Amino acid sequence: MKPFWDCDLSRVIAKQKEDAQKKIDSMSNEEIMANDLSILAENIYQEFFIEPVEIFEEDFSKRDIKQGKVRRFIEPFLRGYEEKEYVDVDGVIATFYYPYSGDKILFQCRASTYSLSPYPEVFVDSSHISFRSERTLAEMQKPDAIEKLIAGFNRMVEGIKQGLAYANNDVRSFNSSLKDMAAKLLEEKRKKVESFFDIAKMLEVPIEKTAYAKAYIPIKRRIVPTAKQYESANYYGIYDADYKDILTIIKHTLSTYERTPAAYRTLQEESLRDTLLATLNATYKGNATGETFRNKGKTDICIEWENRAAFVAECKVWTGPRAVEKAVNQLDGYLTWRDCKTALIYFVRNKDFIQTLEAAEKALRSIEHMRSVTAVDKNEFECLFASKSNPGQTIKMRVMLFNLFYKSAD
Repeated sequence: MKPFWDCDLSRVIAKQKEDAQKKIDSMSNEEIMANDLSILAENIYQEFFIEPVEIFEEDFSKRDIKQGKVRRFIEPFLRGYEEKEYVDVDGVIATFYYPYSGDKILFQCRASTYSLSPYPEVFVDSSHISFRSERTLAEMQKPDAIEKLIAGFNRMVEGIKQGLAYANNDVRSFNSSLKDMAAKLLEEKRKKVESFFDIAKMLEVPIEKTAYAKAYIPIKRRIVPTAKQYESANYYGIYDADYKDILTIIKHTLSTYERTPAAYRTLQEESLRDTLLATLNATYKGNATGETFRNKGKTDICIEWENRAAFVAECKVWTGPRAVEKAVNQLDGYLTWRDCKTALIYFVRNKDFIQTLEAAEKALRSIEHMRSVTAVDKNEFECLFASKSNPGQTIKMRVMLFNLFYKSAD
């Protein structure tokens, strides 16, 4: 294969942009309304970004050296007019293999910047790029033959890497703009859909709801499943101000526990939760409940409005970073499609509280469907994650850790 020659990379990128726009255009009104636009934009990015190519060190296990005939051309002044232009002689055929990652098509495309010097012939499969070199037996018998052979392969690899650098620059520029492009197009489409829904509602025209049929199967690219249709019922989600007030009450209450840990040293998880519930009920007139059945289980704290959850939280005694993802998924399982603000509260009895905070943050960031983790205080993290229980929804979760370590005076 002659690299960086078959097609123009700008056309490939233009086709990706066109396909991404077509994908957005094909989304139903229900899908646009039912899902968080940031998730849809991320899915478009994951589906249409072009992965830059990186070549790694040689795979020695695949190195192939074999004997065979190699062709050598004869200078015109050294042969007769009717004699052949070449001769086949005994030699060595060496093939070196280098693993790579990225989109195979970049080996074929000419970037906006390119070298006029010829590139070496290469062979590319789904996982390796290989280079072949032929030497006569006479050439291989020279003292420095091996060094020259290796040096020749190194030059070929560097030449291809330089060509890929040009292609990767174009691809990275496209990738960096892709998500913003998708977000803009999705926002424009949602505004149009909202206008249509408003008009249909005024005219009392029923809106037909069709399920979004295509199922995403994540293989390499992380495409999050999305909701199939939009529920237009009244929404009873919690307001940001109320959410902030609840978190403030929890913070101030449990901060008092930190100042007097001896008073709580014998209390287990349920008892600690019950004392917190008592404080919340003083403010929310008895609407805060514990061990309430929600969706796939019983959540520790639930403040409801007209039997529709306003705030859901889970309390845990810290047992280590390995349990964090399980706790997040457990909390997610309690949520219905109306719940989008929640909290995960940890009671920490470890001696080294700072180390626990670092471990918790690291564990949160390692969760695959976590979108962002922001430290809002030394012991609090504002998290956004893509819900698994309610595809297409982004959940806001405050993770709060409180230090209840108590050292006995004995």
